[in-house]
Amino acid sequence: MAHYEAVGAMHRLELLRRIQSRVAIGPSGLHPGQPPLLHYILSHPGCTQKEAADELDVTAASAAASLKRLEKAGLVERTADEKDARRNCLYVTQAGKEKLEEQKRIFDALDERMFQGLSEEEIAFFQRICERMFDNLADESCRHLTVCKLAKRLHEDMKADKEE
Repeated sequence: MAHYEAVGAMHRLELLRRIQSRVAIGPSGLHPGQPPLLHYILSHPGCTQKEAADELDVTAASAAASLKRLEKAGLVERTADEKDARRNCLYVTQAGKEKLEEQKRIFDALDERMFQGLSEEEIAFFQRICERMFDNLADESCRHLTVCKLAKRLHEDMKADKEE
């Protein structure tokens, strides 16, 4: 069976989609790691910088730099927690919500282009195949993990391998 070729095709597709994603968001003024940060803050209003960094598996310094840029652009605001003055809570501004909508349109157009010429049935079949392959590989320790948590686990496993 041509497993090697099929896996190679999946890797090529994912890499090209990442490249095209970076090209597509370039004119918007956002850096590649900022849309996930904005999404996290929007879905977790009042979260802290540490919580966002932990969830997205980025360093505290990286999160701080991204948040500083997002604040400067008026997309995120920090407010002091009323219960704990040492804690800053993060919120997406209206401009940030509009930027996320712009990002959604950009990625929707990219995905539309990627799936061009495929029927709804073919797309649904492709999704089922991907989910089945995931289930074939997944065990109970990772079946429930989000993409960010899976990436974090990979990073932790690679770090542990280096330490051995």
